[in-house]
Amino acid sequence: MPRPRFEKLPLERRLHILDTAARVFAERGFEDASINAILDQAGVSKGAAYYYFDNKEDLFWTVVQHFSRELVALDELDLASLSRETYWAAILDFYRQPLLRARDRPWAAGVLRAANELRRSAPGHAPLDAFIDELLEVARAVFRRGRELGVVRADLPEDLLIAWVEALDGANDRWIQEHWNELDDQGVSRAAARFIDAVRRLISPPALHEGG
Repeated sequence: MPRPRFEKLPLERRLHILDTAARVFAERGFEDASINAILDQAGVSKGAAYYYFDNKEDLFWTVVQHFSRELVALDELDLASLSRETYWAAILDFYRQPLLRARDRPWAAGVLRAANELRRSAPGHAPLDAFIDELLEVARAVFRRGRELGVVRADLPEDLLIAWVEALDGANDRWIQEHWNELDDQGVSRAAARFIDAVRRLISPPALHEGG
């Protein structure tokens, strides 16, 4: 967490530091990002930086938390209100909105991608674990609601279904990243729709497939 002095900075200054750091982390990842490069680009002296953050990891998690809140509005998905007919359309919109929000700031999505890559390569970071646990709890709630409505299969373990979707999401995310500059809002929406359709086909009850 940032130190109190960072929170006391003018909002514009705080956003500039976080935005600059996000660009560097998105481009280079956590391990290869240089704290000195970030500070130089942000116009912050090394001495002043330690009044704001404990270290590079502290800065990284501050950036991750900031942009995750900006891109992913977890409270936008009202699971209790979903019906069998509206479930997949709501899930598609929930998945699509962060991508559209990142259209003008691809580094925002990039820094979240860097966090996910760090989780795979170097597990055991407490802030990352807490962040992932929060996202996984949302995923579990989405799966459970789908099972209640009969649109998500209940014949396989929940953690297996989540692992399948994570793998598919990783492949889709890499494709979107590679083609980001070619995609307008409609292209992003089509990519999101393809992904959710693939997820639906993967985790729907077999009886729904048999019924067409």
